[in-house]
Amino acid sequence: MSILKLKLDQEQLVEDFFENTHLIGIASTARDYQLCWQINRQLYTNFRVNNLLEITLSKKNRSFHFTVMEFHEPTNSVSHYFYNNHCQAEFLLPELKNIHFLWMIKGDYYQADDVKKLLEQLRVVPLVQLVSLLDTREIKNKMNLIF
Repeated sequence: MSILKLKLDQEQLVEDFFENTHLIGIASTARDYQLCWQINRQLYTNFRVNNLLEITLSKKNRSFHFTVMEFHEPTNSVSHYFYNNHCQAEFLLPELKNIHFLWMIKGDYYQADDVKKLLEQLRVVPLVQLVSLLDTREIKNKMNLIF
């Protein structure tokens, strides 16, 4: 009897996950819940912690848990995810050590102008120090963002 092995095509998985997404990097020394509270108030979002989406990475016999918050826009099919990029001394995306948080927009409703407007709105949030649009093609560890 032969054993059938299935192999996950990680490249296709990454491509499918990041299709129709925009990724924003945010630098802030605030805690994730403080920053999300400010963003919720100023941008009329509704980010909430989703423990089912929490990302766990294991390194050096230790586990690191990265919080993911989410909200879904009620008027269109867009989902927003807010990742904490650091936990203790480890990073979800080690190549982006100066970025504390990541905001991913999933859905085809947002165009480049909409994202640019969102970046401008984020820049005036009091706890935000830096905001930049990230190119997912240049991120080496983007597999860590997949939940």
